[in-house]
Order: sequence, then structure tokens, then C-alpha cells
Amino acid sequence: MPIPAPLSAFFRRWRRWILVLTGIYGLWLLAGFFLIPALARPRLERQASAALKRPVTVAKVRFNPLTFGATLEGLRVAERGGGDWITLRRVYANPDVWRLLRHTVGFTAIEVDGLTVRAALDAEGRLNFQDLLEEDGPEPRETAPPSTWILAVRRFQLQDGRVEFTDRSASAPFHSELGPIAFRLDNLRTVVGHRSGVALEAWTEAGEHVAWKGDVGFQPFASRGTLLLENLSLPKYRPYEQEQVSSEIRSGTGTVRAQYRFEWSKGHHVAELSGLELNLKDLKIAEKGVADPAIELPSLEVRDGKADLLVPSVELGAVTAEQGVVRVQAAKDGALNLARLFAPPRPKAKKPDEKPLQLRIGDLALRGFRLGWEDLGPARPVKVEATDVNLHWRDLSLDPKASSQASLDLKLGAGSLKAEGTLAPFKGTGDLQLKAQGLDLAPWDPYLDSALDLRIASGKLGIDGRMRFAFEGRRTDGMTYQGAASVQGLEARDTALNESFLRWKQLSLSGAEVRTAPFAMTIKTVVWTDPEGRVVVEADGSTNVARALRLAPEGKPAAPTAAVLPATPAGAPDLTIVTFGITGGRLSYIDRSLQPNAALVLSDLEGSYLGLSSRPDASSKVDFKGRAGGLAPITITGHAMPLRSDLDTDVILKIQGADLTDFTPYTGKYLGYTVQKGKLVLDSHLRIDRRNLKSENAVKLDQFYLGEKVQSPDATGLPVKLGLAILRDRKGVIAFDLPIEGNLDDPDVKYGKLVWKAVFNLLGKIATSPFTLIGKLFGSDAGDLSSVAFAPGAAALDAAATTKLQALAKALQERPELRLEAEGAVDEGQDGGALRKAALEALLRRTRTQGLKLTEEAAVPPAERERWLKVAYDATFPAPKEIKGTQPTPPPPPAEMEQRLLGAQKVDPAALTQLADARAKGVLSWLLDTGKADPARVFQVRSGQAKGAVVAFSLN
Repeated sequence: MPIPAPLSAFFRRWRRWILVLTGIYGLWLLAGFFLIPALARPRLERQASAALKRPVTVAKVRFNPLTFGATLEGLRVAERGGGDWITLRRVYANPDVWRLLRHTVGFTAIEVDGLTVRAALDAEGRLNFQDLLEEDGPEPRETAPPSTWILAVRRFQLQDGRVEFTDRSASAPFHSELGPIAFRLDNLRTVVGHRSGVALEAWTEAGEHVAWKGDVGFQPFASRGTLLLENLSLPKYRPYEQEQVSSEIRSGTGTVRAQYRFEWSKGHHVAELSGLELNLKDLKIAEKGVADPAIELPSLEVRDGKADLLVPSVELGAVTAEQGVVRVQAAKDGALNLARLFAPPRPKAKKPDEKPLQLRIGDLALRGFRLGWEDLGPARPVKVEATDVNLHWRDLSLDPKASSQASLDLKLGAGSLKAEGTLAPFKGTGDLQLKAQGLDLAPWDPYLDSALDLRIASGKLGIDGRMRFAFEGRRTDGMTYQGAASVQGLEARDTALNESFLRWKQLSLSGAEVRTAPFAMTIKTVVWTDPEGRVVVEADGSTNVARALRLAPEGKPAAPTAAVLPATPAGAPDLTIVTFGITGGRLSYIDRSLQPNAALVLSDLEGSYLGLSSRPDASSKVDFKGRAGGLAPITITGHAMPLRSDLDTDVILKIQGADLTDFTPYTGKYLGYTVQKGKLVLDSHLRIDRRNLKSENAVKLDQFYLGEKVQSPDATGLPVKLGLAILRDRKGVIAFDLPIEGNLDDPDVKYGKLVWKAVFNLLGKIATSPFTLIGKLFGSDAGDLSSVAFAPGAAALDAAATTKLQALAKALQERPELRLEAEGAVDEGQDGGALRKAALEALLRRTRTQGLKLTEEAAVPPAERERWLKVAYDATFPAPKEIKGTQPTPPPPPAEMEQRLLGAQKVDPAALTQLADARAKGVLSWLLDTGKADPARVFQVRSGQAKGAVVAFSLN
């Protein structure tokens, strides 16, 4: 087809220019496709190597002169010591050159494919490209004015990117690879307020997934969007964890989702997260070198979280964890493993401008947890585990002033515990309602080892009340509990012998109020059901009570009994129990220091204690009853204050018919005899006033007879059977008063000792002066009944002697076991003088009869006494012959004559013996005839031991 004329004319006219332009275009194409890449490649390598101070090679450079697109392939930046630092498979950039006319550096597309960057930290924490960051440049000049040029990229895309990171500065080397990485940036423009869309997705060698989608702006620098970190392998980052805390994460995966907002400009900084969600699976955290993890969380979820990273503050809408395990262990020094877990390996200095973290959790829920507690502090470690632990906490905050609502319930063995109320954990205050049922006490008994030598074999605790506490650094800090409590099925055993020490069916407290600062306790009602206690005296004299309560000094054997009551300490705590009741009580006393062992039982004890208090002005009332030995009724009434220890006690104890055979081990040891039979009736009045003990005991022993002789080195040498025979009436009853006194400050004052001392004092008095006791029992004002006195030389009974004999006769009637021995005696001085005087009177009567030649002797009249006295004197002492020339010797005075005549009278020993015998027979005759004494129990003896003008008595 022929070329139209106008067009032909145009080509002819512009042919030269067309050919020139065609040539230029051809040359541009040739240069673009071949020359520019050939020239650009070495220049690029030289300049990049110089800038990076590392060898840079480029496998191929391509340029499209038609589109101005440039492609770079096979880029390699080597490490200074060898190896690759950065490798790039391909990068393509398609510029929009026409936009240069509008001061815009524009690209239609920038595509990066196969970019790999290898970053590494050496042992000193320096990056493998640290030299580029620390390069010394020229002194900074004045800031250049903002450029008016705009960078615009319609699409930036990275495919198959990879980042390899190695950290040799941590305690353990760390290596991770992020890739493949896919990154896309759309519509980038560096103008004020413009936002560009951005998206990133990557995976690590551990299967971790990273996703980022949002927008980004550069004037100012700002971004917002969403972040997703999925399937994070937490143990992988253990080297960094060990730099921050002392724990190690042994397993666990995590997923984090969040929306973010970031803005950074002059005077305006924002870094916020919202919609934060966190999911942790199979998390296990343990101490280094410890086999069992301290924390196990099969699942943990965080919802509706938000955070301001600059404040810093974190708010979590809900935190939920299920079926977790927490193992808490206290070391011997009291340090907790959880505190060690999260403590930094090295102390960190707090920065001057560092702000405390503000944390708030709207709803914290832990469900189905197991909580283990192990305490290595006691000599016997404590190890318990709570199951089905459920914790629900609302509005938990780190603000010290904030309070929140919390509830907790758990199972501890077969028991359960529930707590609900208000807590301010960082203020140290709380107000909780507590309810517990069937909490086993046995696992906790190692905590008693520091104060008691006991083992809790069984026992379950129940509580139902309100507990308030405050620990704010004040003097009044402490706890208060109001409500009820109970302990059921308790048994405490003696550690040394593993024997039951104390047990009961139930101990219930109601209306209790206990506070710790200062310590005070008030309980309205205490009901103790079926308590049973055992007091055991061992062969060495120690007791299980002293051993269990550790009353003996360290290294010394415990005393059999301590002082009756310890002294009330100054400033004793305020303790009050309004009503204390016991039903079915039982107390056993076993004494193994004796052979055979003694066993005494007080059973069926029931009653009440009203007004039990440690206050000095409080009044109390005691009213208990029970059975001694399982049969004999016993009552205790009055008032006593054991919580005040020793200030005011006034108690009456009555025992009716306790079997005395139970006391055979004691009578065998201390009296030397077994008990054949007998019953005890006791009416005791015990008073303690200002540590002065006084006990008045009316004792009645019915049909109390001793049995066989027992060889005992501790047995008394007193005539025990005689003493009992004196005390025992014809009905077989022994009744006596046994007063006991002492001061509790005397270390030797022990009640058992005081009782035996009083018994031995009574027996001693009987042994040394049995007739004094008989006189008090039967003679009233008869005086000493051990002998009957006679007038000198006489054998007749006077009124005083008759009174004594009446008392003796009554004693023989009332004490049918007594045998009386009587022995007559004379006083040679008094009775001999009386006999000589009688002989003188007989001499005077004979002299008168002979002088008057009377047929019968008669008493010398007083008027004639001097006459016949002289006759008898002259006859007995003839006057010497008179000498002529001397005066005759005058007769002596009558008194002298009488004395010389008395001295001349001779007393026949047989007369004294007859006098003694006459006296004894006269006494026995009166007892047998008048006193109606049993002849088989009255004896005359001639031992020669009796002295004086008496008839002496002895008992056997």
C-alpha cells in the first residue's frame, strides 16, 4: 500500500532527526542492556566494599532501559573473618522517573527475593557489624533543613527472606533462624500524616509463626496494626531467661496476639497495646538442678489486655489457668523456691528515673490446681499437697492502696478449705470469711517439734469464721479471728515411746474472738467430748507430761512432777472462756517407777467451768463429776483459775468409795505392805492464794486392811499396822484429817510429796505417842493415857486414874484390834520413903501398945506422938553412959528423932515388888470388871522397863 503523501512529506522533512533519535534510542538500548550493567557492577562492588569494609560481590546486574527497572542478582557481603554476612538472590527496583519532576523519588515496585542476613554477638556482646555502628565520622554540623523531596514506593515486597542470629554473649550460646520471611509495604510516601499498609509473615526453625499487619507513617514516625506471635518455643530462649531470673523454662509454647499503636515525634510519644491475648501451653518452670518443676501450667490464657509501655502500665481483662501445679518449698533458712525462681542472678541497680510497673488484672481465675508445700526447716520436713485449688480474684492490682475481692477453695486430703473476702495484698491487709472442714492435722505436726515432744497421729480441723489482718508496719499490726472452730478425732502420741498422750472425739469452740496484737482470746463456749489423757511416770522418775511439754532442762531427766502450778507471768495474755464443758472425760495415771506398776483411772468425767479467765478480777465456777477407778463417784466444785496459774483457787474435791487396792504399788513401796481391801472416802478442800497452798483433807478409809509384807528399801520403819489399828474403829473405818500446806515457790513442793509427808507425819505421831491420840479420840480431858500414876507407897486408884482407865476401856471397845499391856512399877525413892514412913508409924503404935500394956494397937494420938517418938528413939538409939562430972546430953528435937528413926527403917525389896504387882492387878481388875475389857486383849507384863510410881501401858 503506498504511503500517503502528507506522511511521506513528514518523513522526508524529519527523516534526519528521526534517524538520529532512532540511533540514540538504539544506543540507549544497547547501553542500558549491556553497557550500564557492565559499568555499574564493578563500581557498585567497589563502593559497597568501601562503605561496608567488607568484600562485596555481585553476580549480575541488569538494567531495562525501557522501564528503567534495575535488577541485581547474587549479592554477597562477606564477613571480615570469612563467611557470608548478607546474601541476596535478587532485588528488582522499578523507578517512576517522571515523578522526579515533582520532587518525588518514586518507585512503582521494589522486589527483594532471597535476602539472608546473618547477625552474631561475640562473647563480649559485640555485633559482627559493630565496627560500622561505631565508625568515627566528622564532627556533626548544624542540622540541615528538612528536605523537600518525597520518597514514594507504590509496592515494596520481600520474599523468602531470612535472618540468622547467633549470640555467644549469653551464659549459653543462642541461635535462631527467622525465615522464610514475607514482607509487603504498599503505597509508601514520606509526607506528613501519610500511612502505608504493611504486612509481614515469617516462621522460625522451631516452627514459630510471626505475623504483622498494619500501617506505618514516617512523618511523624508512627504505626498501628496487629501482631501475632504463634507457637513460640519458650525453652528456646532459656539463655536470655537465665540472664534475668534464676529459673529455667523446661517446656512451653506461647501465642501472643495484640493490637498496637506507636507514635514518636517531638513532644509526643505513644507505645500502646490493646486487645492483648496470650496463650501458654505446657509451661514448666524449675530451679536449676531440681528435677521437679516448681510451676506447671498446662494452659494459661490472657484476654482483653492492654498496656502502655511508656508509663509502664498493664491491664489484663481476664487471666485463666487450669490444671496447674505449683510446688512451694521452704529451705532450712526459710527462703522460698518461688522467690529464688524469679530473683535476678545478680542484683540490679534501680535507675533513677525508673517507674514502677502498674498492673491490674480484672479477673484472675485458677482452676483445678495442685499446690504442694514442702518445708525443710523443721528436723522432720513438712510435705503436704492441696488439690482442686480454685482461685478467683477480681481487680487485682499492684497499687498498695487498692483492695480487691478474692475467693479460694481447695481440698487438703479429705478436707476442704474455703476463703472469700477483700484483700489488699501489697498493703498487707485483708478481711476474709473462712470455712474449713476435715483438715488433717497430722502432716503439720513437725512444726510442734520446737516446743513439744509429741506426734499428731490423727485429728481434723474445722473452722467457720471471719479473719482480718493488717501488716502495715504499725505496732498494732496483727490478725483477728471471730467465729467457731473444732478439732475432731485428735490423737497426740508421746514421741519417745509412741504411746497415746492425749486424744478426744471432738473439741468445739464457738463465739471465739482471737487477736494477736496484743494477744487476747475470748471464747463463749468450749465443748470437749470424750477427752482422754494419760500421765505416765517412767522407771527413771521422768514423766511423759514433762517430756512432752519439755519442762525439764536440756540434758537432764524430767522430774516426776513439777511444782503444783507455774507462776503467773507478768503481763500474761488476756484469756477468757465463758463456758467450758466436758463430757465423757477420762484421765489415766500410770506409774512405772513402781513394781508392780500403778494404774489409776478417773473416768466418766463431765461438767462445766464457768468464767475461766486470766483476769485478776474474774470469778469462776467449777462443777465436775466423774468416777475414780471406774466406780467411785467423784465431784469437784468451787472456783479456780488455771489460766491465772496460782492466784485464786478454792476447790472442794469429794471421792466416795474408791477402791484402795489400786494403791497397792504405793503402799508396798512406802508402807511395806500390799492392800488387802478397802475403800477411800475423801472430802478435800484445796485453796491457793498468792502461791500459798493449803489443803484440808478429811480422809475416811473403810475396811482398809493391809495384806502381805513387801520388801521395799523405801518402806517406812514406822509401825504402820499399829497406827491403822489405833485409827480403825470397831466398824472397820479409819477417819482422820490430813492437812497439807506449802508455798509454790518452794521447788520441793510437789503435791504427791506433800501427801505422803502428811501421811508419814501422822504415822510418826502415832508411833511416838499413840496414847496421846487415843486420849484425843476417847479421853477428851483425860490427858496422857500411857500410864496411871499412884500416890507414893499406894496401890489404890484415884479419880484421875479412873478417868484414864475409862478412856482406855472405851478405846479397847472401839478399836477391837488393839492389845493392851500393863506393867506395874515403883519409885524407890518415893515409894521407899512411903514404906519407911509406914514402918515408923507401925513402930510408934507398937511402942505405945507395949508401954501402956494394951491388948490392941491403935493410932498414936497427936498429943502423945512426941512421947512415944522419944521412947522409940531411945530404944533404937540408947544413950551412952554418963561420965561423972559432965552434964548429961540433952535429947535431940522431935523432928531430928523422927528423921533418924525413918532412916533406921529397912524396906524389903519384896515389898516394892508386891506394891508394883498390886498396882498392875488393881488396874487390870478395874479394866476387866468395871471397864468390861476383853480378857484376851489385856495383859500384865513384867519387863522391868516401866519406871515410877505408875502402871505403864503399851499397845500392839
